[in-house]
Amino acid sequence: MIRTGRVVESAKGQLKVCFDRPEMCESCGACAGHAAHKELITVEGEGSVGDVAAVEMPDAKIVKVSLIAYIIPLVGLMLGLLIGQTLTGTDLWAALLGVAGLALGLLIVRLADRRLGRRAEWTPKLIAVSRPKEEASLPNSEG
Repeated sequence: MIRTGRVVESAKGQLKVCFDRPEMCESCGACAGHAAHKELITVEGEGSVGDVAAVEMPDAKIVKVSLIAYIIPLVGLMLGLLIGQTLTGTDLWAALLGVAGLALGLLIVRLADRRLGRRAEWTPKLIAVSRPKEEASLPNSEG
C-alpha cells in the first residue's frame, strides 16, 4: 500500500511524515471523537519540511502487525481473567490478574516491536518526495 503524507520534520537522513486518516476509516467510529487523527512515521530519506512524500507500507506485514498489536494483549487479558476466576473464585482477583495479563501482553508487543522494527521488510520505505502542488504551480519570481 502506498500512502502520501506531508514531511513535518527532516534531520540527518530521516523524515517524519504525517498522514491524514484514510477515507475508509472516517465512517468506522472506533477512534471515538478523533476526527482529526493523524499518523506520524519516520522513514529514511532526504526532503524538506512541507514536501509531499509517497511511502510504501508492506501490505502483508500490516495484517501481521495488527494481529500482534491487538490479539496478544487481548489474549493476556482473557487468560488473566480466566486464571484469576478459576484459582480464586473472586471477581477482584480475576480483574487484577486480567489487568496483569493485559500488561504482560502489552510488554510482549513492545518487545516484538523493537525486534521486528529493525528488519527491513517490516519498515515503511520512501518511494518519492516532491514539492507541494501549490508551490510548484506558482510562477518563478526571479528575473
